This record gives sequence, C-alpha cells and structure tokens, in this order.
Amino acid sequence: MHFLGVIILVALFLLAVFTLANWSVLTATTTLSFLAFSLEGPLGVILLGAMLGLVALFVIYALTRRTQMLMEARRHAQELQAQRKLAETAEASRLAELRADVAREFGELRTQIAGLDGQMDRHAQATKQSLDEAANGLAAMVGEVDDKIDRALARNATEPKGN
Repeated sequence: MHFLGVIILVALFLLAVFTLANWSVLTATTTLSFLAFSLEGPLGVILLGAMLGLVALFVIYALTRRTQMLMEARRHAQELQAQRKLAETAEASRLAELRADVAREFGELRTQIAGLDGQMDRHAQATKQSLDEAANGLAAMVGEVDDKIDRALARNATEPKGN
C-alpha cells in the first residue's frame, strides 16, 4: 500500500473508534432545520452518514480514475507493441532489400570477373601463341645456322689443305 492509503485507513479507523466511543451522543435527537422545514433526528448519525457517503463517492471516483488509467496504459502498450512490430517489419524489409542489393552487386562483380577471366585466357593464349611462333622461328633459324655450319665444315673438309 502507498503511504497515503495507510494514512486514510488509520483516519477511518480513528473515526470508527470515535464513533463507537460517542455513539450515545451521536444518536441523541435534536431539532434539525433544513431552511424550508424542520425535523427531529440524530444530528451525529446524519453527519456521519453524509461523511461516509462522501467517502464512498471518493472511493468510487478513485476507482474510476484508476480504471481509466489502467485502460489508457493498456491502450498505450498495445500501440507501442504495434509500433514495435511495424518498426521490426520495416527493419526486416530494409535488411531483405540490402541483402538483395549485395547479392546483385556480387553477381555483377562475378560477371565482371568472369569477363576478365575470359580476357586473361585470350591474352594468355595469344601470348602463348606468340611465344610458340617465336620459338618455332628461333628453332628454324638455329636449324639454318646449323645447316650453314655443317656445309661450311663440309666444304672445309673437301678443300685441299695447303693453301
């Protein structure tokens, strides 16, 4: 219980003790004037009843306010939950879009890399072909030089020595 609730309960308890201690005085009959008419009755009991009626009205008012606050808090909690779900959905959508963009970018990179691989293969083949042609040309030249050396050696061997 809150501090104010404890104070109210203590006050009501003291009022009950006071009422019991002075019950004979509270129930004593007296003439009561209501401006338009007069009546004989116990003033203390009437005032006590009026006070208890006001306390009852206050309790009803407090309970009504508390109920309204709880209902409003629940409504706010539901709105907050709906906003949280909306934010989570939006975030999931953004993440899915980001994943799609990243996948698309990687796909483009793979395509570019595949194109570069093809170009590199063509360049490698062209380079290999050039090297093969150069090697063949070099082998032909070496063969010609070898033939020339063989012919020159053969001519030198057939020529008379003594010149």
